[in-house]
Amino acid sequence: MTPAQLDGLVRAAACEVLAAHGLDPAALPAEAGVARSRRPAHGEYASTLALRTAGRVGVAPRELAGWLASALAARPEVADADVAGPGFLNLRLTAAARGTLVAEVLSAGDDHGTVGDDAAAVETLVELRVRAAPELVQAVGADAARYALASSAEARVGAVPARRTLDNPLFRVQYAHARTVALARNAADLGVQPGMRLELLTHPCEGELIGIIGEFPAVVRIAAASGAPHRVTRHLEALADAFLDVHDTCRVLPRGDEEVTELHRARLEAVAATRQVLANGLGLLGVAAPERI
Repeated sequence: MTPAQLDGLVRAAACEVLAAHGLDPAALPAEAGVARSRRPAHGEYASTLALRTAGRVGVAPRELAGWLASALAARPEVADADVAGPGFLNLRLTAAARGTLVAEVLSAGDDHGTVGDDAAAVETLVELRVRAAPELVQAVGADAARYALASSAEARVGAVPARRTLDNPLFRVQYAHARTVALARNAADLGVQPGMRLELLTHPCEGELIGIIGEFPAVVRIAAASGAPHRVTRHLEALADAFLDVHDTCRVLPRGDEEVTELHRARLEAVAATRQVLANGLGLLGVAAPERI
């Protein structure tokens, strides 16, 4: 389930809830305001729909959020729904619902988040900054310059990280991409094929990774609308960090004589989706996605 689909699910549930209580669903805003939670411990996603609707229908925000939480908790895609603060709605998806994101990314392939006017706008923004800073390109190289200028229009010679270490944001993103390719290569050597039992990906690190994977199209859209390509670089860095957490915490491939399980196969599929988004994001910026480092 993509964030856009979840937004639609929350809004549809709100329509049903309002109608059931004799209230007018026309009071609902066009979108449910679903976004990744700033406090993952409280939920994967949060919605402000109750806060923005309650006054229009004469109901306390927490009461409306409670109705919504009860309705959504009964949906097969939702693992948990609760209310926080004055009326925020916190949601967790089931592992199966999260897993559909992986399949959608791989189905879209190179087109995922990188086609259309939004992608073209981001590419143009970066290109204009690069053309205005030929001295930076000459000093640090095309990849480093493009990434730095996408991150900040004020990037200058001497302020662009050059070390090939994980504290260099560009190196960290490219390293993560190379590791995803290496894992696929190693899996092929072992005869391990990706699998679609994505409901097995229940570790919190895996949930975080899949959630970040799913945000990429929205990030591109917001970057284009706000003239802020740094949103793409920040997203790639968050994705690289989440992948490296999974890499270090959740064993993707079997070791020694260990039996290959459906969990290994599912993790390999998530790795493939990670590689696709990293490659697409770097490509959008005109930066190389190396297969070996």
